Amino acid sequence: MILSSMDADTVLHQILLIVRNYFEVADCAVLMVDAAAGELYIRAENGKDRGPKTRFAIGPDGIVGYVAASKQPIYVPDVAKDQRYFSLNKDIRSELALPLLVRDEVIAVLNIESEQIDFFTDDMIGLLAMFAAQAAVALENARLYTNERRRMRQIEFINLIARSATSASDLDQLLVTLCDLISDTFEGSEVSILLRDKGGVLILSAHTGGHHPDPETYRSSARSGIIAEAMEARMNVIANNVTEKIKESPQWKPCLYNSAAEMAVPLLSLGETLGVVVISHTTANAFTTDDRSISQAAGDVCATAIKNVQLSEELRRVANTDSLTGVYNQRYFHIAVAHEISRAKRFEKQFSIIMFDLQNFSHVNKTLGFDAGDDLLRDIAHLLASSVRNTDTICRYSADRFALILPETSENDVLSVQNKIITGLTRLAEGRPGASHALTAAFGRVQYPADGTTELELVRHLLSRIDRQKPHSSGAGA
Repeated sequence: MILSSMDADTVLHQILLIVRNYFEVADCAVLMVDAAAGELYIRAENGKDRGPKTRFAIGPDGIVGYVAASKQPIYVPDVAKDQRYFSLNKDIRSELALPLLVRDEVIAVLNIESEQIDFFTDDMIGLLAMFAAQAAVALENARLYTNERRRMRQIEFINLIARSATSASDLDQLLVTLCDLISDTFEGSEVSILLRDKGGVLILSAHTGGHHPDPETYRSSARSGIIAEAMEARMNVIANNVTEKIKESPQWKPCLYNSAAEMAVPLLSLGETLGVVVISHTTANAFTTDDRSISQAAGDVCATAIKNVQLSEELRRVANTDSLTGVYNQRYFHIAVAHEISRAKRFEKQFSIIMFDLQNFSHVNKTLGFDAGDDLLRDIAHLLASSVRNTDTICRYSADRFALILPETSENDVLSVQNKIITGLTRLAEGRPGASHALTAAFGRVQYPADGTTELELVRHLLSRIDRQKPHSSGAGA
């Protein structure tokens, strides 16, 4: 029966069932060894509750602890006469404790008790000793199987993260996906990812499960809580009983108000701390040693994935941004127009493009110097940013030529934007020391689909309309 399953809970249930049904003993417990803590803890039991003390030190004090330390079975015919017996149940009169050995290593103790003095006969003890040997094999098989499943789960989890990082088009998308994957792995948990900003401050960047949390609680935890502990240790940290943790250290702050257990995993990449993953659960003692191992592996892969996407975004930003003015460059202009055409076709919308060429910019360079010319171009970029919506795209098309892509705009909207720019250019010229000429521009504007349905058609119309304006450079025409 006990060798027929590879599931640890099923094996433990069968052990208790056999002891009760075949040996007619109701009070039985299997205590597993926690080697790291040097303790035994009750993993499964039948009969009366053994009381609040569910962990026992491995050593000379206590019957089960002595059995785990000596690797020898002990039979106590009368527990009242043995000082090692912990009186957890006043009705118990005799006790038999058997080590469950695998390759001379104690993995658990089978503890059987009776309310009768000297209940266990020699035959019963012999049979139970043989049964304990089989139970040890069954538990070890279940442990190995569980470890193998854990490793497979870990590999699958890491592969999912790696695939998500490969397919992610931006950092926000990746962070949401990572939160969902981690939440699915740690069932019933809330997952938060916090990343450092340019100033080194941790910012809540993604969250899944429950309601959107209060960012202030994370800041408190970063000062004195599990985030602070994980950052200092540079490895994952578990607080499996938040209530007890706060009792021990009143200044310790949880990340979520309803957390009963929390785990924090710092995101480290090439020695740099990118941020932290916080996994919260409403049940105390929700996290196991296996969970800690999986979370650490996941944190390492997540950190690499996040760093790769950050680098990719930075490369795209550099490739698509004009280094002088900070607005998009001509390369991105063509990408943005193609994207806007696709979007306009899909939703049957229209959009407009304004392009203008500064008419006397060379005069600024000649009279005031190239540094003054660069300052002027930067000022024009700021002017454009203050004249359009957040959804509009500003590009420096060439040396002194700028373009604006304006989604879902009418002819009147475009004229309004153009007039703002003309007014702004006049003010820029007036405010520059030594400027003797008005700052004028030749404008061209097109609208999709009225002026063309392809990027090539729209750009050709723009450039030709600007060229027609150039002879009239004494004023900014339409």
